[in-house]
Amino acid sequence: MPQLGTTTDPVFYRRWIIANGWAEAAGLGTTFVLGRALVPWLEHVTGTMAVLLGALAAVLLGTLLEGILIGVAQEAVLRDRLATLRKGTWVLATATGAACAWILGMIPSTVLALRPHDSAASQVAEPGALVQYALAGALGLIAGPILGFAQWTVLRRHVARAARWLWANAAAWAIGMPLIFLGMEYVPWGGPPAATLLAIYGVCGAVGLVVGAIHGRILLELLRPGRD
Repeated sequence: MPQLGTTTDPVFYRRWIIANGWAEAAGLGTTFVLGRALVPWLEHVTGTMAVLLGALAAVLLGTLLEGILIGVAQEAVLRDRLATLRKGTWVLATATGAACAWILGMIPSTVLALRPHDSAASQVAEPGALVQYALAGALGLIAGPILGFAQWTVLRRHVARAARWLWANAAAWAIGMPLIFLGMEYVPWGGPPAATLLAIYGVCGAVGLVVGAIHGRILLELLRPGRD
């Protein structure tokens, strides 16, 4: 394994958190904004095609925006510590993981939307807020390692015990996913467009900071000199 630089410096940890914060704000936030902008267009498409197009749009936006931006932001910080990390490999891995995570995340809502709607089904109440947050946490617990698996294939070439990165992402997104759902409850959807946009980007940025702080602690351990 290559010799790693010192990672006890809080500057690295702070840069990692900030990188995840701005990248989630720009990537995930813009994904939500563009997805919402596509809703009127999708309303002109009916039936199964509308559902599938909506899911496809979400996966593509999540991959091209969130996946790539997160990869670029994280790689810029990582390359200061992993000099042998080839440029672009982390970005590609992150985009790949994001695509898989988005596909997983879209499966439940897509399947439900494709089910036949009858009067009995339409009367079934939505689960309460606590249940929704619990389900979001479970989704994050599963999607986190899926997102991190592709990154692990890169990270394991540079550090020992890289499998801990999977658990780091599980913990980070088990908390981050419910925070997204919670934050979106406070977005003024019917208010001024500027306020709505600011709230969306603010929520996504805040979640990125929290997620980065959580898996960043494990990353510090993995990059500690002597771990190799």
